[in-house]
Parts: sequence; C-alpha cells; structure tokens
Amino acid sequence: MASSAASSSAASSSAAASAEQPRSRKFLLCPICKKTHWSLPVHLRRSCMRTSSEADILAVVESAKRAVSNLMRTGRVWEYSLLSRIMQSPDTIGRMIEELESRGNAVVGIPTEAPTAAVPAVPDVPVEAPAESSSESSGELYQCPDTTKQGTSLRERMASLGYYKKHSLDHDLLVSFAKFLQFDMSNENFKQEVENVARFLYFMDPQQASLLFVRQHEKSREYFLKLSEAGLSKQTVQNYIKSVKRFLKFHTGSTDLCFTDRVLHEDCKNYISFLDNIQMATSKQVSKETTRKRFDTFQEGVLSSTQVTAVLAAAKKDFLAVIGKLHAGECSPGHQLTLTELQLVLYYLEAIVILEHAQRPGVVEHMTVTEWISRRRDDTRPGFVVVAVKEHKTAATFVLTQEQEMWFDLYFSEVRPVMLGKKRKRVEDDDETDERFFISSTGKAIYNAYNDLERLHKKYQVPKVTSQMARRAYETATKELSDVQKTKVAGYLTHSTATAEKHYRMKEIGSAVDAFLILRNLRGDSE
Repeated sequence: MASSAASSSAASSSAAASAEQPRSRKFLLCPICKKTHWSLPVHLRRSCMRTSSEADILAVVESAKRAVSNLMRTGRVWEYSLLSRIMQSPDTIGRMIEELESRGNAVVGIPTEAPTAAVPAVPDVPVEAPAESSSESSGELYQCPDTTKQGTSLRERMASLGYYKKHSLDHDLLVSFAKFLQFDMSNENFKQEVENVARFLYFMDPQQASLLFVRQHEKSREYFLKLSEAGLSKQTVQNYIKSVKRFLKFHTGSTDLCFTDRVLHEDCKNYISFLDNIQMATSKQVSKETTRKRFDTFQEGVLSSTQVTAVLAAAKKDFLAVIGKLHAGECSPGHQLTLTELQLVLYYLEAIVILEHAQRPGVVEHMTVTEWISRRRDDTRPGFVVVAVKEHKTAATFVLTQEQEMWFDLYFSEVRPVMLGKKRKRVEDDDETDERFFISSTGKAIYNAYNDLERLHKKYQVPKVTSQMARRAYETATKELSDVQKTKVAGYLTHSTATAEKHYRMKEIGSAVDAFLILRNLRGDSE
C-alpha cells in the first residue's frame, strides 16, 4: 500500500515536472525547417542536421539561443514611425517581412509569385506614337500588367531567391557606416551602398549582423557567385564587392576596432586582401561584359526619334487628366490626388527631361529648386524657357515649352509639397532633400531616375528606352543636318565640359532653343 502511494507520488511529481519543463524552457527556431522545437539539439540530430557534425549542430543551437534572446529584448517593441514607413513603402508586405526576419522571426508560406489582381484589359500600345484622341482617361493608372505574359524580371528573381533580404538599416554597424558615407565621403547615393552591405551581412548570418563574416572566406565567395548566377552583371557584382570593402575599410580605419579587438581587426584587414584578389580575378570578366554590351548595342541598331518618346505618347492622356484636376483647382493642393496620380506626374516629367530632351538621369537627380526658380526666358521667343542644372557631372541645359513649363510649375506648387509631406525623418534625411526639385513618393530626393523611367514603360507596356538609347537616337538622326545644326545639338546634349560651362553662363540661350527646335523637328512634333 505504501509502495503504491510512493509510486503514485513519483508519477505525480514526474508529470508536474514534465508540465513545468515546456514552461521554463524556451522553444528555439530551427533555421532549416522554420519550426520551433522544445529541444532543438534533439530535432537537429534526428532530422534537419542528422548528417552534420556535433560542432555544427551546437553552433546552430547557440545562434538560435541568441536569436530568441534578441527577439525577447527588441522584437516586441515597435516604433510607430517604423510601422508608418513600412505601410507607405511601395512593397508593404516585402518590407514587413524583411523587418520581421531582421528581428528573429520566420515568415513561412510566402508564394513564389505574388497573386495577380484582376485588372481591366490594357490595349496594346504600338511603338509609334498613337494619334491624338479625345476619349477619356483610363481609370486606375498603375495597375500592374498581366505578369503571366511576361518573363520573370531580374528583380523578381532576386527577390524569390531571397537575395534582397537584409538586416535592419538601424543596426549600429550600418548606421555608423551610413553617416560616414553621407557626411565624410559626401556620397549622395549612400543608401544604396548601405543596403548592399545589409544584404551581404544577412546572407552571411541571417540572425545577427556582425563583422565575424571576415572569417568565412568560402561562404563569401559563394555569395558573389550566387549573385552572378541569379543574373546580375559582373559590374554590379563588383559594386557589391566594393561596398563590402569600403564598409570594412571604414570599420578598420575610422573606428576603435583596432583597440577593442585586435584579432578581429587583423582578420578584417586580411579579408580586404581577400576581396582584392576576387576583384582582380573578375576585372577581365567585367571588361569582356562591357565589350559585349557595346557589340549588342551596335547589333540592335538605333531607335527612331518617335520610338524614343513612345511612352510619353502612351501616357499623355492619363497625365493630362491629372494635370486637368490640378489646373482646375479641384485639389487642395494636390491632396485629393491618389498616390498613383502623384507618381504619374513625377514619372512623366522625369521622362520629358530624359527622353524628350535627351538628358542623363543625373540631371533629374541633381536638379534643384533654385535652378528651377532661376530659369531664363528667351527674349526673342518668350514661349520657351531654359533650365540650367549645375550640380550634374558635366552640367546640363534643357528647354521647356510654355505648356511644359506650366506642367513643371504645377508639379512644383501642387504635387511636390505633398511628396515632401510624406518624408519620414531618418539618419539619411537632411536639408538637402528639401532643395531637390524632384522628390520621390517617400518624401526623399530621387536617387535613381532610371527606376522611375522603367516603371513608366512597364505600366504602359512600351518597350523600355534608356537615356543612352535616346541620346544615341538623336545623334544618329542629326547625320543629315548641317554642321552648324550638329554643333548645336551636340552642345544641347552637353558632350563636353566646355559646352556645359558655356550653357551654364546662359550666354547661349538662343542656341539652346535652336537645338531644342531641331530635336522637336526630328521627332516630327508640330507643337
């Protein structure tokens, strides 16, 4: 009887202990199957890492423990401003997934292709400019075209492979690097470089951003190889390598690392030499790639002037509908426009500068409010104004008609203030953003106008035309012109610093207008 009572008491104690264990022990996430387990070491030995060494298993367990510790420490508190930025980003779900994963969470069941919403049929747009039509504007402007009819883009392929996943840009290692690029190096496009490093760090250790990747040479080489296999050009891969290299040079030369961890500091220096070797090995491949691109361009031939501006013709009806709202005072000021309509105005004006006026994307990215306000009118032909952009690598000048000036001014007075109102203050924000003429829908200066141009072409299903293609088309079209006309067009395209400086001195406003009229005649425009 006593024995039975003792046995019952032991069983009760065992059950209580068993019930208590799950409450006292933390469930750890398996990074392979993306499931939580009460005993992760047992799970790894039996299933996901049954062929791996004990040391590798223990390393994964320790990493999982650190991740759950970080999750308990930082994963439960969210800043409202961060949630606001996520909700207003172009890819809300993707941005939210990135933030969750950077905090140690796992998101499963992500579809390989985003579901396509049913959209009204979009008529095929010919390459040639369509005839003027008085029909009403189409409804929603930026619904995506049917992706089932198009191949997977490089961006989509990179995203599906997980190569766009990155650590939070608010990590101390990345924040200090961003400040160095922005303030010490005066790098205007520093955010792109910081994001390159954040993606690299995520690949090297998804759980925690650190400098310990310098002890993983083989995995680093694997990362750069995977980028090439995904379809990135050799030059782009080189840019990733340069970003990581600059990141390490900053931490080895501009921080206290050499005093706080001499061993890691030495490992970082050795890793920089390792990157030097990779760069030397791939430099010939970059040269071959550049040569091949030039040959492909030669083989493709040159577009006609009409083909260059086909997207402007295709989007004009929708654009004018939005401008009509602004001009009629229906919006106060611009606040009743949808984000899609705001973006259309921005993208269309960027396309005018790049495609119709054959200017480089840098002109859009660097044009300032002061330069817009300082535009000059041609005394003999008051229907034209000249805008000079100084802070471009060669400076630039372009001419607007009276109608286009009205469009730009409506953007400046009605749309741009709304864009600036969307700005969220971060480390990279500064007063220089407020001086930029073209502002993105996130409230920041445009840092890659080519992306905006590509979105506009994709929306209207028009073959993509780049700045280089447009400039080459105009150059070719001038072959039959007189030498004087050729010189004026060459000056308008600012092929040399001398002509750029001459135009910026504004002594040749008439010549700039002449060149603009020549380009307009080549396109066959009547107005």
